[in-house]
Amino acid sequence: MREENKRIAKNTIIVYARLIITTLLGLLSSRYVLMALGASDYGLYNVVGATVIMFSFITSALYNTTTRFINYEQGKSDGDVNRIFNMSLAIHVCFAIIALLILESVGIYYILNYLNVAAGKEADAMFVFQVSTITTCLSLTSLPFNSLFIVYEDFRTIAILDILGAIVRFAFILVLLHYGGNVLRFYALCMALVTALVSLSYFFLSRRKWPSVTQVKLIKDKSKYKEILTYNNYSLLGAAALIFRNQGSNMVINYFFGTIVNAAYAISYAVQNYIITFVGNFDIASSPQITQNVSRGDMDRTVFLASSTCRICILLTLLLLFPVYCELPFLLHLWLGENIPEGTVTFCKCTLLVALVSSTSGGITQLIRGTGNLKWFTIQFTVLYVLALLISIGLYKAGFPPYTVILSYFIADAISRYFQILLLHRYIRLDIGSFVQKSYLRPLGVFMCGVAYLLASGYVQILHELWHIADFVIAVLFMVLSIFYVGLYKEERNAILSHIKTICTHIER
Repeated sequence: MREENKRIAKNTIIVYARLIITTLLGLLSSRYVLMALGASDYGLYNVVGATVIMFSFITSALYNTTTRFINYEQGKSDGDVNRIFNMSLAIHVCFAIIALLILESVGIYYILNYLNVAAGKEADAMFVFQVSTITTCLSLTSLPFNSLFIVYEDFRTIAILDILGAIVRFAFILVLLHYGGNVLRFYALCMALVTALVSLSYFFLSRRKWPSVTQVKLIKDKSKYKEILTYNNYSLLGAAALIFRNQGSNMVINYFFGTIVNAAYAISYAVQNYIITFVGNFDIASSPQITQNVSRGDMDRTVFLASSTCRICILLTLLLLFPVYCELPFLLHLWLGENIPEGTVTFCKCTLLVALVSSTSGGITQLIRGTGNLKWFTIQFTVLYVLALLISIGLYKAGFPPYTVILSYFIADAISRYFQILLLHRYIRLDIGSFVQKSYLRPLGVFMCGVAYLLASGYVQILHELWHIADFVIAVLFMVLSIFYVGLYKEERNAILSHIKTICTHIER
């Protein structure tokens, strides 16, 4: 177990090093893209991309399914990973064809009949859509190769490829600022090219690293295909619900308020994604071992990993949430300059709350996938998300503000977490009291500390930019201390201090 814990720690360091670099490049990229495209074209790119993403839920579902089954097979003493890999590859190719047919029919119909764009931009919207469609189908076929890097915990290669992709993407965006032609089309092509290059890199590297696993064969096993597809159907429904929640909101906002508000929503969604990605990297680092321990039948270790992951994911979210919330207008100005669409601050504050409630699923989602019992877990949150969007549409018709849909999903996600824990108790006899205490009690204490700081900082009047920076830094330090003394157990604090002492000793030598 010590070796497993060390591996999780090492993988966590790698994924966070990757995250810091890609996040910094992403923040700069967002600023320059908004400058180059303008609010209207930026909103158009996001809403057309949302049309494709609405159907690319197939990608997310298949990736989760493939990773789970290969991971589960890897945990067996007599597992045949090559067999599962080839079955997954065949399924991915079939679904890529299905995605192409759906996008070229339903997607085009939506763009031609319902997309709310400025006059003269219809051809640009269609161009962006077609480029995004091709990229989605290519990504679908490469996912089995990508998933091997998670299964074998090769997070270093993932980090290198993601960083290189972010650098190339940023370089294209700098060129975009000086491009004299159709900026929107050029941007769409550049983003598609980067995605294609990264996908091909995963393909060739996986073939080189694991030739026996990636050797292509035709596998005929109807019962196993049925098992994978049954799991995938529920995974597909779950991914569709998430896409429905995120991109459906984008489309509804576009229908009621237009592309300028879409731009504000896109920025807030980017902020939410940065936080969720920051937190989710720890969840990803622990996911292979959660699934493999389920495969081995070691449920005590599995539940321990899930509860620890859940607690740390919430603590990581709190570490970012309160400092960002305190200085949100200043940080947005620092990030985007003067090009901040109206309503962005309010949108961002709401999405920070969504990110917080989303973090409470850390570890739980991996535990659910590991057990394979997706049916009722998926159905309950799908129903909740559909109801949330439908209620938001009704509230919009009644004159409610644009951020209403975000608050609706905040409530839906909180209710969904309650049902998830109840279902885990039913399927694996999860001790609810113990799990809630270990996962949520200490983060609740840290949350109260953050609220106290937020209330205290509200009485301080800041007049200079340096004070804004100082306030942000002080908030981060305050949250670090709160997490260290309130959020962590004594053994964890001692381990961290011991590791710091070891590092200092090596530096002195």
